Amino acid sequence: MNTKLLIATIPFLFAGLVVGCEEQPNGLNTPSLDGDQTPGTVGNRDDNDDPTDDQDNSKGDYSGDEDNTFDHADSLGGAHKDPFEVLSQRQEEGPPEIRTRLHSCQKLQLATIASMLTVFGVDLNATGSPKTAGQIFNEGRDALGGPNYTSRKSEALTWTNSGATKLQDIFVQAAPEIIAAMPNLAQCQIDGVGVQMFDENDECNEAAVSCLIGRLATEEHLAICNQAVQSASTLEKGKAMAVAAMLAGAHTCQ
Repeated sequence: MNTKLLIATIPFLFAGLVVGCEEQPNGLNTPSLDGDQTPGTVGNRDDNDDPTDDQDNSKGDYSGDEDNTFDHADSLGGAHKDPFEVLSQRQEEGPPEIRTRLHSCQKLQLATIASMLTVFGVDLNATGSPKTAGQIFNEGRDALGGPNYTSRKSEALTWTNSGATKLQDIFVQAAPEIIAAMPNLAQCQIDGVGVQMFDENDECNEAAVSCLIGRLATEEHLAICNQAVQSASTLEKGKAMAVAAMLAGAHTCQ
């Protein structure tokens, strides 16, 4: 009997709770509204308030509008570019495989340059007059973007005009050493037999160019290499320029 009475009174208890919640408009969950204040505003307002008052206006102290918020640009670069202008620029820069090389080329680190030259048979400790490739490299570390630990400056990541020019000077000066060492370079041998940089007709050897640039040489590579040899004032200078051009093309995104 007691159980049936308890079950019968549950709906009335629940109804009382609902009515009690609805009769508390000033509770924590429902903010009070005074005077002419409308929902969504902060602070009170009456007929004597100045509508221009920054601390007490109809929109509230923490409401945002076009007068107190930042107007963002349409694009991250500021002014929005016309799509046809962007298309024209892309067409001028060339296909994607060329455009990405021009805009995403990281410079060679000093340790990488030293390792590459050493592997190709260049003596970085050699001295001479004119200066050897090793001397130009060792004395040109600042131009090549080397670190300055005294000033807490790390090594640069991108090329500068002076750095790219200095690296080209190193390649040109190192070319004769590379040409002489090519037949004895282990990484350039085919079935244990070394290759010459140039054949008996003073033309660029395909296998040697492939080893130099780190990829299979194409007819275009050989044409550029042979043109550099033939266009110089002397054969020796032409060969040096050809080797330097192949190295620059492979390692400076040119």
